[in-house]
Amino acid sequence: MDDALLELINTCDGRYCRITSAAADELHALLEMVDFMLAENGVTGYTDTMLTEAQERNTEDSAMKMLKQKVREVEEKEQAFKQLIQQQEQRRAKEMEELKAKHAEQRKKETAEKKQHETKRESLEEAVTSHRAMLQLQMSATDDVHTEKMSVMLLGLSGSGKSSALNLILERAGNRYSTDESSQEPPQPTLFCERKEVFAAGRQLLLVDTPELWDEEGAEHLELVKDSLALSLPGPHVFLLVLQLGRFIQGECEMLVHLQKIFGRNFAEHAMVLFVRFDGNQHRPQRINDYVAGAHATLQDLIRKCGSRYHELNVTKSQNALSYPQVKDLLSGINKLVASHGGRSYSVKRFSLQELQERKKVIRKRKDGALERDCLLRDA
Repeated sequence: MDDALLELINTCDGRYCRITSAAADELHALLEMVDFMLAENGVTGYTDTMLTEAQERNTEDSAMKMLKQKVREVEEKEQAFKQLIQQQEQRRAKEMEELKAKHAEQRKKETAEKKQHETKRESLEEAVTSHRAMLQLQMSATDDVHTEKMSVMLLGLSGSGKSSALNLILERAGNRYSTDESSQEPPQPTLFCERKEVFAAGRQLLLVDTPELWDEEGAEHLELVKDSLALSLPGPHVFLLVLQLGRFIQGECEMLVHLQKIFGRNFAEHAMVLFVRFDGNQHRPQRINDYVAGAHATLQDLIRKCGSRYHELNVTKSQNALSYPQVKDLLSGINKLVASHGGRSYSVKRFSLQELQERKKVIRKRKDGALERDCLLRDA
């Protein structure tokens, strides 16, 4: 049955009779239902009074339905209003949280910037103080005092930063500050031994830059070894094992073994480790002591065999001013190491002093010849 038919039956108090044919049973059931209704309602039948009452009930039912409909509409509007209020409160709460987070981030940024400015100011003050001290040391050295030469040889693998460190030491020890933008380009790989000199703290400092002195098989480059020792005369006094900070590769793990084969078993007694830092973009780089404390066991063993002597240099141009105290500490460490050996240089027994002196003359002639050729080429 459809809904309309069900509603009609309900209106008739659920009374209905289905007749599908003229069967006597079905007609008899219909007549019995009629008799029952007559007995229930009386023989008077359906009167005007009953019609009026029915109409009144129908009107009341319609009014009740309309009232219920109005109540539902009011409840729905009230629910929608509550949801709207809730959404607005949630949106305001979210906006407030975002505003608080923004203010917190701004305060955090301001605090970080303030700390950064304080760090730079302190570093610059320290750099100025160190620079002034080095300048006073150099000015205190008189021209008539005998200048004692001290030679330092820089050793390490290609790309470790030997040339960058040497150039920075030359600038700082000589109280020079490079502003040449072209100097920011990385130096070319060192192919031969080269010697540079600078007057620092009352003495002549000789710095010898070297390429790799052994090949991938561990065999030494004998000619380069002779050149390095010849250019280091009257030394070498100190060996600097140059490592790039944050990089410790397989070849560097074996470096001390190769160098002891080349220069002798006591080589490490005259050596110290120099870490070269290139990460100038870091706001607060890791401290060198913390780096060493957490370094690979092989690197820690290398430092230990070198008497736990290590220093660092930041060769990044943006950190130029901050390198003054680092160079000062390095030179101080070199002086202490030389003093601990009574000022004596390291002797490699494989080569005689006369042989190295002759080698030095050959290197000088070779260099003079190269300079002469360059002049001729420029003139041409």
